[in-house]
Amino acid sequence: MTNETSPAKRVMMITAGAALIAGAGCFFAGLATSPPAVDDSKASYLRSLAADPFATQLSALLLHYGNLLMGAGLLAVPLLVRGRRGAVVTVVGALLGALGLLQISGSLLSDWFHMELGRNLPIEQAVLVSDKVLAHPAEQLAFNPGPLVSLALLVTFVGLARAGVVGWWSVPAIVAGYAGMLLLPYDTPILPAAGALPMLGTLAFAGWRVLGRARVPQEAGVPALVA
Repeated sequence: MTNETSPAKRVMMITAGAALIAGAGCFFAGLATSPPAVDDSKASYLRSLAADPFATQLSALLLHYGNLLMGAGLLAVPLLVRGRRGAVVTVVGALLGALGLLQISGSLLSDWFHMELGRNLPIEQAVLVSDKVLAHPAEQLAFNPGPLVSLALLVTFVGLARAGVVGWWSVPAIVAGYAGMLLLPYDTPILPAAGALPMLGTLAFAGWRVLGRARVPQEAGVPALVA
């Protein structure tokens, strides 16, 4: 039995592939159920979280597990690459992307803090406390990688496309999904959730490819099929 068919590796690949697919679904649901905010101001954001504690907690929980599962699953994506072409790019992108997604999963704890700030303090004081906490450089480093995550995902799928694992369509899909998530208005949460679908669908497709590789392991030296 080759290493490609070892039970431990297959179980881990199945777990990682399922995590990517489930994570993308959780992330979509978390965006879609987030409390609507009237505008982009911090005050409006805090009011929206305080106004509907159930939706706030549900959305935060789904987004937490969405980021967590996608971050963990992304670590298996480089295993889809055979040979040297695209390998280094994919590994670097996947490692940075996984780290960023896992960091973001931890940042969702702030939704509970912001919800209670909005419920228990005058909104001006709530905004002041939030701004002071989030202004710490160490907090930014630990929990807010921001656009670096999208860049890491972009690098990952450039590597996968170069390796022939996925098509080049995946690269603009990541860009379009990230832009849609950021730019579409959050007063109607389903819009940014729908806008993120190209990116989330691409990650779910990578998860499906990981599952396929685990179900049909190939012997060493046999090239993978190009998606």
